[in-house]
Amino acid sequence: MQATVWSAPRARGPVFGAVRLPGSKSLSARELLLSAIGDAEANLTGVLFARDTDLMVQALRSLGAVIAPWPPVVDQPVQIKPLPQLWTGAPAQDASGGPSGGAPITVDCGLAGTVMRFIPALAVALGRAVRFVADSQANARPMRPLLDALVQLGARIEYESPDGDVFPYTIYPPAERLGAEVTVDATASSQFISALLLAAPLLPDGCTIRSKTVALPSLPHIEMTMQCLSQHGITVEQGLSDDGKPFWNVVSEPVFGQDVFIEPDLSNAGPFLALVGIAGGRISVPAWPAKTMQAGAAWLQILPLMGLRVEWNCGVLTVSRPGPLQPLDADLSAVGELVPAVAALAAFAEGTSHLRGLHHLRGHETDRLEALRAELTAIGISCEITPEDDLVITGKPVTPSWRDTPTIDAEPLLLHSYQDHRLATFGALLGLYYPVQIDDIGATTKTLPDFTTMWERLLGAAS
Repeated sequence: MQATVWSAPRARGPVFGAVRLPGSKSLSARELLLSAIGDAEANLTGVLFARDTDLMVQALRSLGAVIAPWPPVVDQPVQIKPLPQLWTGAPAQDASGGPSGGAPITVDCGLAGTVMRFIPALAVALGRAVRFVADSQANARPMRPLLDALVQLGARIEYESPDGDVFPYTIYPPAERLGAEVTVDATASSQFISALLLAAPLLPDGCTIRSKTVALPSLPHIEMTMQCLSQHGITVEQGLSDDGKPFWNVVSEPVFGQDVFIEPDLSNAGPFLALVGIAGGRISVPAWPAKTMQAGAAWLQILPLMGLRVEWNCGVLTVSRPGPLQPLDADLSAVGELVPAVAALAAFAEGTSHLRGLHHLRGHETDRLEALRAELTAIGISCEITPEDDLVITGKPVTPSWRDTPTIDAEPLLLHSYQDHRLATFGALLGLYYPVQIDDIGATTKTLPDFTTMWERLLGAAS
């Protein structure tokens, strides 16, 4: 994709408005996959159309699922006919509808963590040979622990890079009966556990998935995966071994195909809610669920700690800022995807924020810890990374006089997105009061294709 430099619009005063969010990326990926391996046709309403979900749909189509209409049509469900070889005995088909034979199909992962983690596990469970390619930056993302786990299940992997990179590689299914137990080191990504959980119902004897460690990052995402499986009729038993390490038992049974409504993406709400914390005003988000497993639900706890007022009424979440923005001292290990927006709030807070438990952020679309430190430092905000991989940010509060100071119309500073959608929206938040440009705002298409239009409309800067 060609980089698109974007001048971030400034906040000229408090911002008031409503934001309708597209469907959750995390839920869309899980429901697309589960529907593709279901025992009946399914209809998904509210599926996110963005680069990540488009890559997921193309991967599932390559394996034989029929998914249409795609791109989704407004107010129409996406219909999914599952893989025919699972429940009808029909031969597997390639993307064109013909027999696939034994030759590997090719799946492009882009920079989508759900595709690069979920589909290899699914391919092994399906007994399909698949060649995986990806964006160059994908080689910086953790993958080996998951692939090592798939080897435990009997898979064979051929790597093509002479430099030790993961991509491109081809995964071949086991020649003999699949293993029924696997141990994985998921300290770098909870998606390793989710990938194995989603594939486990297709294994002949189910699977016991064991964690190598006691602590795991991003637990809400694992819980979301378990909830999705449960709603599709899959029994998952979670427990702790004698040494305190978690494990999951999944039985082999059909995945129920059913109609599903996808909740709005609450993590994507972060930049819009943080906008109020920085500029003042009031933002409402309709269709906010009363109960959810999304990590973005944590905004209801985080924002009040930073001095914002949060109200939920009849499915509408409203955020306003009654007083000064306060610093935050909190463990965010379970909600790492929210950290860039929290860091932007901390940059404008009255005091020093201490954001803890962030080591796994080094393995996201980019090394988010280093990226946040670099961009905050470049703009003049004190930001340090502790030996424990915490972020310590000393804010510079916004004042009315600053808003009217002519010097803020100086030559804009070019901030970097690092091909990371969260870093791109983080830069937009800094741009509310600092003159900045984002070197590649197109990174937001990963999960929020209409971000610039939504942002500019709120700030009264739409062209």
